Amino acid sequence: MGHNNPGRARREIARENARLSKLTEEERRKEQDDESLYHAKAEARNEAYRSFSNEERDIYTKVKDAIAAAESRAVNAWHWDKAHGGTGKQNPWRKDQ
Repeated sequence: MGHNNPGRARREIARENARLSKLTEEERRKEQDDESLYHAKAEARNEAYRSFSNEERDIYTKVKDAIAAAESRAVNAWHWDKAHGGTGKQNPWRKDQ
């Protein structure tokens, strides 16, 4: 709920509570296991990052920033293609397509 809309937040909470009330015990247990696995993986990632040396941390940051920039360019190209009548499947920046 990353929005600042109390009415929408209340509706989402009510919808989630209704969904949770319909779960069977097995489904509820599976959801709790999935959530605990997610948190365990996140903690392992954070622990691995904390164990990096300063040099490794700099490399990690540079790679992460490069990936984010490439994803941003790809998304911009897709939106540009869709805005100009394309399918969104082509790269509009390449001349040979």
